[in-house]
Amino acid sequence: MKKQMKLSPSGKKWYEWNRFFSVVFLVCVVFNFVPATGQKSAKPMLYKVNYASKDYTQTPYRMKTNEPVVGEVLRSQVYEVLAVEGDWLKIKLRHGEYYLYKSRLDKVDKPDVVASPWAKEWFAYNDAYIGTAGEWGEVADDWTKPVTRAEMAEFLVHDIMENIYGNWVVKFSLKGVVEAPVQGFFTDTDSFYAGRLAYWGIVPGGKFNPQGKVTYGEMTDLVFKLMEYDSKRDNRSSRLTKADIAAFGIGGDKSPNALCTKEQARMLCDKVLIWNHDQERVTGAKYEATANATYGGTVTMCDGTFTIKTMLGKKPNQPHLFVNAAGKVELSNSEKQQFRITYKKTALNMNRQPMSLFTIQTTDGRFLGIAGTPVNGSRLIAQKEEFLWWLEHGPSEDYQYTTFMEVPFNYHQIVNVSGWKTTDGTPVITWFWRHGTGSDANNCKFIFSKVK
Repeated sequence: MKKQMKLSPSGKKWYEWNRFFSVVFLVCVVFNFVPATGQKSAKPMLYKVNYASKDYTQTPYRMKTNEPVVGEVLRSQVYEVLAVEGDWLKIKLRHGEYYLYKSRLDKVDKPDVVASPWAKEWFAYNDAYIGTAGEWGEVADDWTKPVTRAEMAEFLVHDIMENIYGNWVVKFSLKGVVEAPVQGFFTDTDSFYAGRLAYWGIVPGGKFNPQGKVTYGEMTDLVFKLMEYDSKRDNRSSRLTKADIAAFGIGGDKSPNALCTKEQARMLCDKVLIWNHDQERVTGAKYEATANATYGGTVTMCDGTFTIKTMLGKKPNQPHLFVNAAGKVELSNSEKQQFRITYKKTALNMNRQPMSLFTIQTTDGRFLGIAGTPVNGSRLIAQKEEFLWWLEHGPSEDYQYTTFMEVPFNYHQIVNVSGWKTTDGTPVITWFWRHGTGSDANNCKFIFSKVK
């Protein structure tokens, strides 16, 4: 047996202090090597856009503070700010980092909206910051809470029908299936949205119970009734099915008797918008042969081979898009190059507007696209990487069917002909176009003529 060594009082004291500091050192080492997932991350810096910008439909942003506007974000929304740089804020969006004037935003200590992680991923299309439920305390709008009957009515009428037809048509033109009583449909609410649902035969009159809750089964049943009304009114053969709703990928508890949450109801409406848009695109594509023969151009884009020409110049001999030897897109008055158009998917833009997204390919398989982030003056090129375009039908004063080619994620960054020229070799580029401001857009309009 080993003989235990006896320490003097001073040696014992030194030993205890040495052991104390060794323990502290080990704790510090362990703490420093705790995985990042185990630590609570700092909350982001948030600002809310509260000021409109003259001559813009929303609030413009720039790639750099000294460069032109390249896109817009929504007003009255909260955004994540990465840095404050003098009079500018660098904000984070899905597709990059951009700058806004600091004077157009107010700093806030929490988001306006919180939701479940699955819902945040879906609703990211508007680029605003949505917090995770349970991490911010009380907020103005918690989408994980059950939806009320009043909210349900607004979602169905405003988020679906008004998005499809517009406010005026919903209010004055869509016919009812029951006669509207003089005193109103309900004894406990005079809500326009509830009244529309009763007028269309979606819900019965009497007592509406606006603050009552709605189950997921009831919400989906009402959506079916609404789309059935719409299909009969429009004499459409397509019908929304349970299989369609199952394919929507909505999260949360979807058992019939579970209370429907606001995020479930909102996503359901979004998915119905996309479903309806796809039905209309397929139906409209059936009539494209007649439209091309009569007027030239395409109203409802579908898969096929097309030539693409600018609306500028004298019809019908307007210059066409052409990929030169360097792989850059320009105009040609002699070459009618053919491009393969392929539908890829439908998505929503920041204004909840459905976008049909397509690829445009050369006959050798290259994609028309942009290298890097599209900004003013970005040249269209033929590249190996797939690039999605929002192809949107536009008006024309000379009765040609025209199409806008827009970058789906940089809102209002749109393809146009540089300098309004029509000569051979004129570059085809993207540029920020101020929609709805009265600016002429003929250099942004293109005519897609189907070859096969």
